[in-house]
Order: sequence, then structure tokens, then C-alpha cells
Amino acid sequence: MTSAGFVKPPHPYFLSHSVGLAPAAAEAGLARDFFNPWAAGRSDLWPLWLEGIEAWKRALAPVIGAMAGDICPQTNISSALTKILFALPEKKGRTKIVLTEDDFPTAGFVLAQGRRIGLEPVFIKGGAHLADPDAWRRAFADDVRLVHVTHVFSNRGVRAPVSEIVRRAKAAGASVVVDVAQSAGALPVEAQGSGADFVAGTSIKYLCGGPGAAWLWVNPEGAGEYAPADVGWFSHEDPFEFDIGNFRYAAGADRFRGGTPSVAPYVVARAGADAIGAAGPAAIEAHSQRLLDRLLARVPAEAVLSHAKRGERGAGVIIRPRLFDAARAALREEGIAHDERMGGLRFSVHLYTEESEIDSLARVLGAFV
Repeated sequence: MTSAGFVKPPHPYFLSHSVGLAPAAAEAGLARDFFNPWAAGRSDLWPLWLEGIEAWKRALAPVIGAMAGDICPQTNISSALTKILFALPEKKGRTKIVLTEDDFPTAGFVLAQGRRIGLEPVFIKGGAHLADPDAWRRAFADDVRLVHVTHVFSNRGVRAPVSEIVRRAKAAGASVVVDVAQSAGALPVEAQGSGADFVAGTSIKYLCGGPGAAWLWVNPEGAGEYAPADVGWFSHEDPFEFDIGNFRYAAGADRFRGGTPSVAPYVVARAGADAIGAAGPAAIEAHSQRLLDRLLARVPAEAVLSHAKRGERGAGVIIRPRLFDAARAALREEGIAHDERMGGLRFSVHLYTEESEIDSLARVLGAFV
């Protein structure tokens, strides 16, 4: 892998789980496809801007194993989940939403609003066992309306067996949404092949696209079953019909779109999707996992708080040094970018992370673990 094509800081960067580095092409792309046409006062500005969103969808599609037409832009994953929740058709006797204690809090906040429509959240206990599909048995019960599956959990780093969970949940009659915020761009994602009803993600992390360019993949086979309450003129079958008394849902993913779209975030995010697509998620995964092996080989197992098993982990790790405060100070002094979770220090790797940076991190931590 290489850092070419990205704007790298002068210090080791281990924060891609939070914000991926900026692609070098992003700034010029924003000027070319957003600011310059606007400043020129072009009469075809909106068609140009909308094509910018379509170009982003075409770049993202192969990265997440999808067709571009099945991707719907979203402001963030919370918005996507809210739209899904209030689009669910009622199914008699199905009153439970299943998620896990380890999901990112926004999922719990949103899905708790299901109580407004008679749906009660049920939490599966968090932990490393979430890598085992049998740990998800509660999601396969006949009273479940919606199952929320996180592909890679942001704190523990556990990678859930998405395909098997989705298969069992769908066979049991539930709708399924998969959150790939911590996997898309770092690991292969197969939206179409997952069998899920929905896959939600964001560009800000491993897709290196900045904030505001989240997305929702909608399975075209079942899209017509869902009627979002949060609609707008871009949810319409023909947005430019302009008949205020005649709303008709778009046939597929666009029914979840809403009103006038943001443009700039997607123009920016295209550069990241292009770069990730060119490198290839499988190659990125192989590179990242080798780097994690290199780091973990130099850290005592008892210092690792996150899930470290190859094949069951994402692209990040949480380490709790024995001399925690001293390690934190040393990392700060060395300028090594990281953050903290679960009482430990959190680091992630990506296609632009180099072996020398792993060695620098291991050297600093080695004095304190």
C-alpha cells in the first residue's frame, strides 16, 4: 500500500476510525465540480451539481458491493436509521427491535424511538462472542421486527458474521439493517450479497470522504415494502413533476432521499471513494491486518482490550498500557495521533499507514506496557 494520493500529516496518524485522511484530489474536485460552476453563474448549475452526486454514487458502488442506483445519500447514519424505523410496515406480533450493547450509541438513541410506534428495543449482551452467529439467537425469534447488525464494533473491534446473521434473521421474518461505518473502506463490504434490507454507512472514516456524505443502500427487491414518513420532492417518482397534490414514492432507494440534497459533501467524498476503489478493499484489508499483527506481536496480550483475533477484528485496536498516564504523555510528546476508548488508547490503521509508523508506535508503547 502507499500514502500517495493522500495529504499526510508530519506525524504518525492512527485515527482513521474517526476521520480518514484527506485525499489530495478532494480540494481540486470541490473547486471544479462545486465552487467554480457556482461562481460562474451557470444556468445548468443544478444538473451539474446533481451529476456530482451521481458520480460519487458510481465511485462508491464497487467499494460496497452495490449498484449505484440502489444508494441513497443521507446526512448521517442517524438520519438513515430514523427513516428506516418509521418506514417499517406493521407485522402482527412482531414488536421487538434487536441490537447489541456494543452498538454505537446513536443506534440505540434512534431505535429507542420505536416505542412511539409500539416497538421495543432488546439488547444482546456485548462482548467478543458477537463474532459467533449463535450469540445472535435473540435476533431470530418470531417476535422481532427489525435487527440492527454492526459489521465492526467501534470499541471492541469485533467483526460480526454479517452474512449468517442476516440469513437467519431474514429466514425468521425480520427486516435487517447493517451498519458498516467502521468497515466500509477498511474491509470488503458486499451490500448486494449480504441479503440485508438496508446497509448504512458514512464517508468520514475509512472511506476518507469527510463529514456529511453518509449513505443508505436499499435492497431493490424489497424497497417497495417501505414507506418513509420523512419525504421530500427527491423522494418522488418524478421530482420535477411539480404537482403538489400527487406524491408517488420513487420505486427504489430514492424514496428515502427526502428534500433538496446537499452537494458539496458528496463532491468531496468522491475523491475518497475513488482512492479506496483504486486500491481495492481486499488489498487494504490484507495490508491493515499485517500491520496489526506487527503491532500486536510487540504488545502483551493482557494489555489489549479490543478483540485481537485475526478474521474476527476490524482495522483498529485498543491498548491499555500498564503505565497509562506516562504512555499517554509520551504519545502526545511524539505527536502520534490517536484517541481513547474503554479506558485504553485506541489506534487504527489504513492503506496509507506504513510499517515505520507501526514501529514508532510500538517503540513508544513498549516502555509502558
